[in-house]
Amino acid sequence: MKSENDSREYRYITLPNQLKVLLVSDSKTERSAASLDVNIGSRQDPEAYQGLAHFLEHMLFLGTEKYPEAGEYQAFISAHGGSHNAYTSFEHTNYFFNVDPDSFEPALDRFAQFFVAPLFTEEYVEREKNAVHSEYTAKIKDERRKGADIFKAVINPQHPFAKLSVGTLETLSTDGDKAANGSLRDQLLAFYDQHYSASIMTLVLVGRESLDELEAMANSKFSAVSNNQKQVDTIEPPLLTPDSLPMTVTIKPEQSLRMLSIAFPTPQDIQYYQQKPMSFLGNILGHEGKGSLLSYLKAQGWAEGLGAGLGLSYNGGATFNITIQLTESGVAASDEVVASVFQAINRIKQSDNMGWLFTEQKAIAEQQFRYQQKAPAMSYAMSLSSDMHYYPARDLLRAGSLMTTYDPDLVARYLAYLTPQNSMVTLTAPSVETDKTTYFYQADYSVSKTDAEKISAWASAGINQQITLPEENLFIAEDLSIVKPKIAMDVPALISDKDGLRLWFKSADKFASPRGSLLFSVRSPVANDSAEHRVSLQLLAAILADELNEMSYSATLAGLNYSLNAHARGFSVKINGFSDKQVLLLQEILATLSSPAFNAERFEDIKLEHIRQLENRDKQQPYHLIMDELPDLLYKNSWSDKELLSVYQRVTLQQVKAYRELFLSAVQIDMLVYGNYAQQDAQRYAESVSNALLDKTAPPAAIEISQLAEQHYSHQIPSQYTDASIMLYIQAPDTDKVRRAAMGVTAQILRSDFYTSLRTEQQLGYIVTSGAYPLMDVPGLYFLVQSPVAGPEKLEQEINRFIQQRFATLADISEQDFDQQRNAVLSKLTEEPQNLGQQAQRYWQDISQNYYQFDFRDQLVAAMESLTYQQWQQFFVEDVIENRRRITVYTVGQFAEQSKVAGEPIGRSAEFKASLPAYTFQ
Repeated sequence: MKSENDSREYRYITLPNQLKVLLVSDSKTERSAASLDVNIGSRQDPEAYQGLAHFLEHMLFLGTEKYPEAGEYQAFISAHGGSHNAYTSFEHTNYFFNVDPDSFEPALDRFAQFFVAPLFTEEYVEREKNAVHSEYTAKIKDERRKGADIFKAVINPQHPFAKLSVGTLETLSTDGDKAANGSLRDQLLAFYDQHYSASIMTLVLVGRESLDELEAMANSKFSAVSNNQKQVDTIEPPLLTPDSLPMTVTIKPEQSLRMLSIAFPTPQDIQYYQQKPMSFLGNILGHEGKGSLLSYLKAQGWAEGLGAGLGLSYNGGATFNITIQLTESGVAASDEVVASVFQAINRIKQSDNMGWLFTEQKAIAEQQFRYQQKAPAMSYAMSLSSDMHYYPARDLLRAGSLMTTYDPDLVARYLAYLTPQNSMVTLTAPSVETDKTTYFYQADYSVSKTDAEKISAWASAGINQQITLPEENLFIAEDLSIVKPKIAMDVPALISDKDGLRLWFKSADKFASPRGSLLFSVRSPVANDSAEHRVSLQLLAAILADELNEMSYSATLAGLNYSLNAHARGFSVKINGFSDKQVLLLQEILATLSSPAFNAERFEDIKLEHIRQLENRDKQQPYHLIMDELPDLLYKNSWSDKELLSVYQRVTLQQVKAYRELFLSAVQIDMLVYGNYAQQDAQRYAESVSNALLDKTAPPAAIEISQLAEQHYSHQIPSQYTDASIMLYIQAPDTDKVRRAAMGVTAQILRSDFYTSLRTEQQLGYIVTSGAYPLMDVPGLYFLVQSPVAGPEKLEQEINRFIQQRFATLADISEQDFDQQRNAVLSKLTEEPQNLGQQAQRYWQDISQNYYQFDFRDQLVAAMESLTYQQWQQFFVEDVIENRRRITVYTVGQFAEQSKVAGEPIGRSAEFKASLPAYTFQ
């Protein structure tokens, strides 16, 4: 069964080799896509070769008998406007790609060969071990990876989840006793032959072709996949043995991180997908509205956020998790926080009738399914290929939304697992004491049986009158009628431009549905003119969002999403979803913006959270650090983390209050109303916004981006990782659209070869990427590598060598090659939005960048189409080879002796930016 709003056609077939296939014919798809899911993952790793499933995933991209060249698949997908990737999880390995619809068949032919005749070339087996190891070392300090490593260390060692999933040079070695089992390639072949069976594979094809044509493609490409009748067994050993519970784990993180997690082992509930007991309970415990557990914890000053629901799920078991983001006070009161969780659980257990809550959740789910928005082809294929292992064909498309009848006995059965005696409580905080360290990720932790007195206290926690069941959701749409537009419009029309507010409006079009997008941006000249104002604006937006959270959470559940965020010119409010109750949400938002409560205790907690986030930024992976640093070096009105941190530490609530008055004393508002509205509705909404926020008009401050001189600069930043990283940024000499088009084509031509050369061939690191880097209308190009084996000096040499080699072989890029790559870029630029939300965001981007004719893409497409082969060659020489407008940003890691890079060192970023002219954007 499909949604009545779904125009695609479907067919579910099983090939002669038992491979299950879902065919999706979509004549309007902008990208064709495929995803193949193998129902195996790290759980099948041999004990002696942990990470083998993940390593095999890497190897399948490196050549097949029909297409032996290692980078051929990647190059083909890239040259035809597509993208690709894969992931390995505990029980799944999923491979996926998208591509221009005209190239779907040849792309699928290459893809299918992964599962028919991969080469596992010995040369690449040895090389790709380094890439897997680089992936491991790149995330050696990642808090999620560390937490997972600790979880694996404390659970039942007989459970396959206890194994390392990613793989390292050590786990994938064939030294010592393991040598008797043959080479690593022998292990790969054995694993592939044993587990890569058509009987446990599912395939989704999304294309413009008819169902018959797609079926013919599936048969011709995938019938040769071998079937050894492999089936996946249920995991028998328990995840947590009864004698290990109740358990307490403490974790000392590297970052300033404060979390409390309670995990309860339960049976898997996938077979109850029509009742969804864990989802039902998670929706109640994770509610953020009035009377919720989170609302109570915030009022005590103990928490900032909370999530509840299904944690780990596997064939044989699951966990129900409640995770709470704590304040510093919450860490000190962690036992009381846990008691509050059990009080919330007791409230549910002692509630006689929760059927109305199930009915409400069911109504919301049905509404969302009925009016679901079209998802991008690749993500849609990925999701469906995984789901095919669990749901019957008749329910495949609606399984995630299906809720039939309330089963109180089933809910009670799962509630019975949510007890102190069946709990694993994990406290993560810098202040905790630990006595153990994991082997792979060097994560500090301790583990013990939970104190009997605590268990007794939690078991007798009783009921808390301040924690209640959710209230009735008033935001569920009732009027789902569709407004018929009176006038057909190609783009939004400016229907009002007076008194400081510009209103653009467009009624429902090809995405006609009961949905709409209402967006407005409040711009002020004091939004970002100093570090003090930047901090005050960020805090103001966070305070307002926090005050709105209890009310807006119910709206979000009902399919009415909203956001309030600060940006470089002020702050924006975005409301998307069913249009029926949007006016109610808008009124609540405007009331809060007009008269904030400014709770002093919440202000301090929010400020501390912002400080924590800033303090953690320098603990990110090196490539994240340099990617964050580059825009700070280029945008004139930006400040270092150190400067911002200093302001955060001294700013007061009174200063934020005063800033709000200053900010709103003179503003300009841009507003877009697009979707299921009448024009008079849009005008009424605009009047409400104007009355609430507009007093006096003032033009917003301009955005300025540094215009680099003909000078190569370098900038080293500190990092706590042993990996080195480097980014070379090249800025175009001007903002001409044709020049930007040339940069885009250059990035497209170089991307695949750069990856193949520095990652696949040279194995310099797992993170190797390049591409176009436009800031506003300023074109640019970047090359980035993070490496555990080479310092910035070596990395810079290899980046420059690659660029020079491409220059030396420029003549080898034929005009036909150029046309193909240019067309790949054009296909992405001309890609039509797939749903109303995507279209609204595209209109909003044009408004934000002052393209009031909504023609930014049209201008860029025209420039791209006008770009000739000869022009591109000239721009390549001028803008890439000869151009000295460059910045190299890098971290040294463990390679202090290899830290010399080219370029004039940048001292203080403020002085550097002050010395340069700027591109100005109003």
